[in-house]
Amino acid sequence: LRPYAEGRRDAGFEEWDGGGFDECLPTVAPSGTAPDHGELWRQPWQEEDPVTLRTTACGGALSVERRALLDGSSLVLHYHVKNLGQRVQSLLYSAHPLLRVEPNDRIVLPDEVRSLRVEGSRKNRLGKRGDSIAWPSAEAEDLSDLSILGPPDGTQADKLFTGALSEGCCAVFRPSLQEGIKLTFDAQTLPYLGLWICRAAWPESGEPKQYTVALEPASAPADALADAVREDTAWRLEPGQERRWVLRFALIHELIQKLTHELPGEGQ
Repeated sequence: LRPYAEGRRDAGFEEWDGGGFDECLPTVAPSGTAPDHGELWRQPWQEEDPVTLRTTACGGALSVERRALLDGSSLVLHYHVKNLGQRVQSLLYSAHPLLRVEPNDRIVLPDEVRSLRVEGSRKNRLGKRGDSIAWPSAEAEDLSDLSILGPPDGTQADKLFTGALSEGCCAVFRPSLQEGIKLTFDAQTLPYLGLWICRAAWPESGEPKQYTVALEPASAPADALADAVREDTAWRLEPGQERRWVLRFALIHELIQKLTHELPGEGQ
């Protein structure tokens, strides 16, 4: 949205540069004392070695580690979060990679996905929160196929969620280059996939606007931690308890008709 800048603790997400790959934890939407898009995007990370970063969140109660490895043409990210506090911590995690897109890019979801739940939709075009829409076809005035990205015309800003997945995989493919990015993740730990499609309709005020697709493996099918707690989908980490998960971003060179699940082995 604007030239690169480090996140500030006293600024909202829409005031940041708005690019790159921010990690949302312990929430995505503002919730309680947790700010918009959580705390990690505005926290400094410490480099422990060339591939490992560590930071803290929730007043220092959570330790978060991210280790990045290259495996051929894939980027593999290993995560580790641990409750260092003396009380139970409720949280949700969502990846938030904002991809550069162009018209006619294709969004590919697992074959099991036949519908999506609306978390938010500009002017309620796709419905209000909790409504279900068909995937990939949706009943909207200017939209017949959600999987084919339209132009940056200011008409679309939708956040959608899958139900619980049995296979964690998705992709964005660019027909003009015959190239794309496939993302795989552990659906046992991150059972849901959030999908953010924005065609120059956010931020609601000011310029410039976002033109992006974000594929967001998530621990809960909600943006606000309070909603995840109420719906009993939030993580609850006891003191000393931890969670680990892996994301793999791979280059693909043909449109995938049926997504397959692929994660690195234990030793990678």
